[in-house]
Amino acid sequence: MGTSKPNRGPKGTPNPIPDWVSDSNSDGPSPAADSDNNDQEDNGDENGKDEEHSDNMNWSDVRRSFTAFTKETSKSNFKKFTSKYRKASGGIKSLAKSAQNGKKGAIILVDFLESISKKGFEETLEKYNIGDISSLNAEGSINKLTEIFIDLDGTDEGSAASYAAVETINKLYNDYTDNPDEINALDNNKISEYLEFYISKYIFERISIEITTALEEKDLSSNEVKGIETQIEYFIDAEVNLKFSESNFSNMNLKEKNRIINKIFEDAYSLI
Repeated sequence: MGTSKPNRGPKGTPNPIPDWVSDSNSDGPSPAADSDNNDQEDNGDENGKDEEHSDNMNWSDVRRSFTAFTKETSKSNFKKFTSKYRKASGGIKSLAKSAQNGKKGAIILVDFLESISKKGFEETLEKYNIGDISSLNAEGSINKLTEIFIDLDGTDEGSAASYAAVETINKLYNDYTDNPDEINALDNNKISEYLEFYISKYIFERISIEITTALEEKDLSSNEVKGIETQIEYFIDAEVNLKFSESNFSNMNLKEKNRIINKIFEDAYSLI
């Protein structure tokens, strides 16, 4: 199926993330220590440049590392490229903070999936004013379901969130198209998988948009660009392995819940 952007539909922002999303990731990298210079890696003589304050938006370093990646799409070159990208973007915390639509979409997605797990698919369609989709073809059903992401805006960052939303709903639809009743058995592990998938697609699309806009690699053909993006997407999907555990959000306010989803984005950016 294609990856068309979702149609505009009914308004309304669902409740924040459910109990099971963890506000800690003790087994992975710790974004708590992040600062403008926190993304240093053992990149040889590049370390001196890595010390440069990220507010300088040094995209020339990103260009060089991206060019190196286009010539050899190795994991090592990917890591160097994403390290430079994070620095030029202000660091992990800045990237997560600026992912406003990405985080909004994540909250909407998790609420939607949790509703399916608790209330069932049909009742969830009613809750979101989606209506019956049984008579629609696959593309029509996916477009109808993605109407829950109406509040994502049309900025580049919002476009990345919309892309991730469509891809995730597309995956959800395809996963259960042969046995639709099984979707009512969604559990926390499956919801975690879809959230991780969504965040991976968001990061990939945002990087793709930003390197196209900021770096303007004019020496590459469209097929070459597509091949490079495929490699970037592959590495991001492989690296973003988030950890989730049970947490009790019943006594948390909206600010605290949003803080946790922000932490999840920090963790994701720390992994690429």
